[in-house]
Amino acid sequence: MTIFKEVRKHVVYYASLFAILSFGFFLASIDASDKRLQMAITVMTAFFYVSWGILHHLVNHDLTLKIVVEYILIGSLGITIVLFLLKGGLGI
Repeated sequence: MTIFKEVRKHVVYYASLFAILSFGFFLASIDASDKRLQMAITVMTAFFYVSWGILHHLVNHDLTLKIVVEYILIGSLGITIVLFLLKGGLGI
């Protein structure tokens, strides 16, 4: 199966993932002066990303512990990157 067939098969899932990540980025960029709010939005976006990934694989009957751990690690990496970028403004 080519990559294009795979994308077409799951276009609704990818569109919803794009919407989740775009909305999180949009919310975080609205008020750049409030670093704590940006961090909270980042954590919520990562939570929805992990939830989306688990639900996607659960519906497609290919959910494994390895996939769950992978989504959690990628979400945690995103949170860590934003934390280091915002660290100066968080007062931590």
